[in-house]
Amino acid sequence: MDIAYRIAVTAHILTVCLWIGAMFFGDPQSTRFFSKLFERRLGGIGWYAQAVLWPTGVFMLYHRGISVSRLFSAELIATSWGKLVWAKIGLVLVLVALQIVVGNRPSKLVYAYILTAFAIVGLSVLIVRPLTG
Repeated sequence: MDIAYRIAVTAHILTVCLWIGAMFFGDPQSTRFFSKLFERRLGGIGWYAQAVLWPTGVFMLYHRGISVSRLFSAELIATSWGKLVWAKIGLVLVLVALQIVVGNRPSKLVYAYILTAFAIVGLSVLIVRPLTG
């Protein structure tokens, strides 16, 4: 199970890097191979990234002993770690909504899209490396 967890974490992190990189550097007008593949043929990378991120995220929670029923328990939500997890889930749902609204289309909402992605990364760091004081 430890190797599967490491693979899930690696896939999760690499997918986030690829997705955020595509947000910044994706160019639908480019003639480069990856731009043509992701921007034109696949319509962006967002949905594909989420297809990797959701299952790996659920697996990582399960590996930490957080089942679906425990995720919704008042006991978990009362902890600071549980609040961070739920803040991340909330922002992920915002990101899904932005993916539906903005997706791969030009829009000023892309800034909210990028800001939300960075906020999720920041919360993720706090979840795996909590502040000690």
